[in-house]
Amino acid sequence: MTVDTPFPTEPETAWTTVAGTIRKGMNVIDAEGTCLGQVETLVGDEVMLAGDGGHGFIALSQIDGVGEKGVLLSDRGDAMFGMAS
Repeated sequence: MTVDTPFPTEPETAWTTVAGTIRKGMNVIDAEGTCLGQVETLVGDEVMLAGDGGHGFIALSQIDGVGEKGVLLSDRGDAMFGMAS
C-alpha cells in the first residue's frame, strides 16, 4: 500500500517556464555563446546557477529561449545582472 504525501520526497529537477522547460544541469549560454554556468534550481523568477560558492542568477526575463544546447540568454546589455564576481 502506498500513501500519497502532500510534499515531494525528491527535489525538483525540471521547471516549465514561458521560455521552455529548464532542467537542472543545463548550461546557461550568453548571447556570444559563452557558458556562464549550469542551472542549479529555479527560485521565483530567477534561475540560480551552480558554482564555486557564488550566488549567480539569471532573471527569467533575460532568457531568449531554451534549446538543445541549454538556456539561451538574450543579447540585452544587462544579461550579466546578478552574476557573482
